[in-house]
Formats: sequence, structure tokens, C-alpha cells
Amino acid sequence: MPQQRHLPQPFPAQAVPAHHRPPNVEFRDGVPYHYTIGQQPQQIVVQLPETSSMSPAQRELVVNVILLLVVAVVLCGCVAGLVVICGGTLMGLIGTIGANAVPVGLTAVGAIVAAGWLITKLKGLAQTAVEDKK
Repeated sequence: MPQQRHLPQPFPAQAVPAHHRPPNVEFRDGVPYHYTIGQQPQQIVVQLPETSSMSPAQRELVVNVILLLVVAVVLCGCVAGLVVICGGTLMGLIGTIGANAVPVGLTAVGAIVAAGWLITKLKGLAQTAVEDKK
């Protein structure tokens, strides 16, 4: 009887041993290393070098810019809420800011520069205080 193509191939005559490792056995260079009862493997601590895509100065700049933007957004929300509470409308606020965009922009730039100056002065004071303690 000719062998049909859709039948599976027969199993090999010799069984292939399973390649598994017994639990709780450490292998060093492929050789099992058994511990006595209660003996634990030696703890190895590997410390990798610190890798970062940004220098600490860049990271500090990004954090300061994000904090300033958060403060600006909160202050704008407070001003808008105050105008609406005091009887104005949000459309009126938008129209007023649109009509006075240049002075508002200059004021915002001045506020940002003043905030940067204040941060610089506060950091200088903090550094001198730390140096005085040493």
C-alpha cells in the first residue's frame, strides 16, 4: 500500500531526553552547582553606569520651564474666573485680550523675565546659605 502524503510522519525510534533544569539548582557554565541545606547563593550586585539623554542643567531648565508654564496657566484661569464672577463674560474677556494682545504679551514677557530673575536670586541665596553652613 503506497504511503499517503496527508498522514503524519512516524515518531523516531529513540526517545530524545527532555532538556530541563531541576528547580533550585544553580548552573555555572552549564554545570549544576548544588547547595547544601540552608546555604543560599551569593548575592551579586551589578551597578550600571548612569546614562541619560539630558545633562542635569538641561533637565533643570526643562523642569523650570514646565513649572513656569503651569503657573501661567493657573494664573490665566484665575483671571478668567474672576472676570466671569465679577459679571463679565468669557467672550468679553477674549475680545478684550484680543484687542490688547500686544500689551498683554509684553506684560507676560516681563512677568516671565521677572520670574526668572527671582528664581536666580533665590537659588543664589540658597547656595550661599548652604556654603555658610559648611
